[in-house]
Amino acid sequence: MRERATVLLVRRQSVLLVRERGGPWLLPGGAVAYDELTIVAAIRALHEDTGVEASAAAFLFQQASAHHLHHVFRIAIPDEVHLRPKAGARFHELLWIDAPQLAQVSATPGTRAILTRAMGGSREPARHAWKNGDADAAMTAGAGRRGR
Repeated sequence: MRERATVLLVRRQSVLLVRERGGPWLLPGGAVAYDELTIVAAIRALHEDTGVEASAAAFLFQQASAHHLHHVFRIAIPDEVHLRPKAGARFHELLWIDAPQLAQVSATPGTRAILTRAMGGSREPARHAWKNGDADAAMTAGAGRRGR
């Protein structure tokens, strides 16, 4: 199972999804390199995909999917930051989506499981990752976690 740093990029009550041309919608993120901190991998991958330079992230939880062990981080950005796919990035489309709209998009089962858990829809507690409450206060909580 490959390790992946997965990002919940939240603005107001929306989360960012990304996709390659014609593919399913995913959460931004990328592979964790050998001996790379998962928080560093999350911030690096977000920058590679969108050009956003994040300075803080909060570790939320780990989630296993069919092919990955996701280390999920919440990153908040200011409202005035406008995202667009970065030239040469593997993702070609970005979409801000509200929770009620999730059922209408084609997302992978792993993405749906992470979003459901982040919204508090699973039995395992998450730090209410979707909402702007307690997670903002703990933005650096996962800084020491290692990918391997």
